[in-house]
Amino acid sequence: MRLFSLLSLAAALTLSPVVASAQTSTSFKAISPEAQVTQMGAGVNVIGGYDAWWDGGQTQFSLSDFGKIRAAGFSTVRIPLFTFKHLDKDGHLDADYFKRIDQVVDAALSNGLTVILDEHDFETCAKDADACASSLSNVWYELSAHFKSAPNSVIFELLNEPNGQVDDKIWNSWLVDLLAIVRETNPERNVIIGPTHWNSRNDLPLLKLPENDRHIIVTFHYYDPFHFTHQGASWADPETQKLSGIRWQGKPEEIAAINADFDKVAEWSKASNRPIFLGEFGAYDKFGKLEDRALWTRTVSESAHKHGFATAYWYWDGGFGVYDAEKKVWVRPILDALIPK
Repeated sequence: MRLFSLLSLAAALTLSPVVASAQTSTSFKAISPEAQVTQMGAGVNVIGGYDAWWDGGQTQFSLSDFGKIRAAGFSTVRIPLFTFKHLDKDGHLDADYFKRIDQVVDAALSNGLTVILDEHDFETCAKDADACASSLSNVWYELSAHFKSAPNSVIFELLNEPNGQVDDKIWNSWLVDLLAIVRETNPERNVIIGPTHWNSRNDLPLLKLPENDRHIIVTFHYYDPFHFTHQGASWADPETQKLSGIRWQGKPEEIAAINADFDKVAEWSKASNRPIFLGEFGAYDKFGKLEDRALWTRTVSESAHKHGFATAYWYWDGGFGVYDAEKKVWVRPILDALIPK
């Protein structure tokens, strides 16, 4: 596979005009990544790019839901964006899409939430790294310029779960170029970067970050034990798709396994002097018992926060959901696991 510079791919682009929204006109003030992680606290992933709202379709999500999220006790929302399909032939994000992003950011900020703009086209990137390289550079030229004056509570996440063709050698090269693009307009904004193999904690030692950039938050995702959290999931491997009846009951050895995993992440964090954001964790409801899922969620959440990590639960609604969008009520056992009373 050809490995090339992202920065050179988009250097010739002429950026589209940037129009700041009301909320993003607030002046930016630098904050250390450690202080930001403390402020982020407990969060949730919401209004992902697959939601019909982004294309003007019918959806059960309302911008007023950000008020519910804040009132429930969450401090942060992670917004998974599928930006690639909104790029025109010249590499610019279309104006209507930017309007929708602004609406989401404004609504979240107005409710006192930290907002993570997460580039989520990881499946496209895994299958075609060359095409991904071009699109990623264009996206971050566009997003970083558009939000250059946003308050520090807007954070950029360069790419969700690099995997497949995007191995550690390619990713370590790309992230340097992507950071350079962002730093042209956002020299001190905190940026979230995770390792390869779907943001696996095991790949943290492979992550090569620029030593002179101290505005980086490192992320990982956690779905262990996978046979419990993904039993019956149609997108999982064939063996896991067929599983059912897998329990997680908070046995001492089960809790110890989670704590041991997070101990290793914390050790890497201390040695690398990089704060940690647990960007996704959750257990699917197809065959998982609600009481087991809630207990696992509470154990992961509590351990993460004890280790000093910020968190974002996957997901707002649906199979992992903390909120029942049809009934307009919280899934109380999951919410209580994330935000204890």
